[in-house]
Amino acid sequence: MFKQDQMKRFYQLLCAFLVISLTMTSCLKGDETESVTPSNETAITGFVLGNINCYTKSTSSTTGNDTIIKTVLTGSNYPMTIDQNSNRIYNAKDLPLGTDLQHVLISSISTKSNGVATIKPLDRDDYALITTSDSIDFTQPRVFRVFSNTFDYFRDYTMTLTVSKTQSASEGWTKITTDDQLKDWTNKSLVAFDDTVQLVDKGIVIKGHTAFRMNESVVQRSTDLTNWTNITTAPLSQLVGANAYELYALGSDGQLKHSLDNGATWIDEALDTEASLLPNSQIATATWAYEPLDEAYYTLMAGLNKEGEMCFWRKISQKDNAGKWVYMPIEGNNRFTMPAQNHLSMAYANGNIYAVGDNLTVYVSRDQGITWKVVSSYALPSSAQGSEYAMTVDAQGNLWLVTNAGQIWKW
Repeated sequence: MFKQDQMKRFYQLLCAFLVISLTMTSCLKGDETESVTPSNETAITGFVLGNINCYTKSTSSTTGNDTIIKTVLTGSNYPMTIDQNSNRIYNAKDLPLGTDLQHVLISSISTKSNGVATIKPLDRDDYALITTSDSIDFTQPRVFRVFSNTFDYFRDYTMTLTVSKTQSASEGWTKITTDDQLKDWTNKSLVAFDDTVQLVDKGIVIKGHTAFRMNESVVQRSTDLTNWTNITTAPLSQLVGANAYELYALGSDGQLKHSLDNGATWIDEALDTEASLLPNSQIATATWAYEPLDEAYYTLMAGLNKEGEMCFWRKISQKDNAGKWVYMPIEGNNRFTMPAQNHLSMAYANGNIYAVGDNLTVYVSRDQGITWKVVSSYALPSSAQGSEYAMTVDAQGNLWLVTNAGQIWKW
């Protein structure tokens, strides 16, 4: 004997069958008829997701408070693959981190020969009809059963939805918010500090869980970007970068220097050519793990030299072998160069180096700083506003960009 709710679902399926049966014999005007041919074929041939909510945590660079940002994903941008051999349905392109898999809408399901698609509930062994208004919990694999239009045969599919463990850089720029407290700044840097992204004064560099800066001729450190402790007095004009082993600075004598003891002592760097080719203003660096060598880091430095031209230097550092800085001349046949500009910032993510300056164009290098291209897919939307941008990458590999119009963008 059926329970009341089981009877209800039974009649739902029965009604669906009756609709199909009536359609088979429906008559149109005159002698024209439109019918569904009885068939025992069972297959899901198309599956389109509806809108899906996605939640991203954004940390305020001024208050440190977390804000949850809700965005709505267009399900059709994540096409579903139907494997008819293994009876599997899955998304080949991961949904972004933060996707709400517990409440997923289905836009449409296509079946062969007008079969009837149903879903197995999580807590029962029967099957229910699917509507576009009911959300489905995909936090675990779900079983879909499609009946032939005669209801004599059926076929089961297992469907899974996968979510990226990190934010993908292929999703494009998303405007997070506009923060009035971040308007009208100039000559700032955007830095990733622990689990936050913060807008700070130019010249602050991050090494591990510690920030460093110059206060006139005094090197200082901080573990919270608020309280600063003096380390030493040094003849430096500015700090320019860091990796896991070293801090880098431009000396007041025009020499590039490094510190192996967190800013206590500074020595001249080894250069492969004369120091007159070093940048002396608008300096930006990007550092990343250099996989061809064990425990090595690649640091790229860019800026304007004394002639006001853009120049690039690189250094590969290992724990027991500091290496030297190598000048990267811009060859005359290089058609993809970055123009000289102020307020430059750079970030390394997903195997690429991204740079932006006061011409407000995002440049991309895929060859460790040799060529720089304007790639349309990385261009900021036309709604981006401001006369100065700052960029960084967080620990999860997400690109962040803040404009002096107060806009916060994330890739």
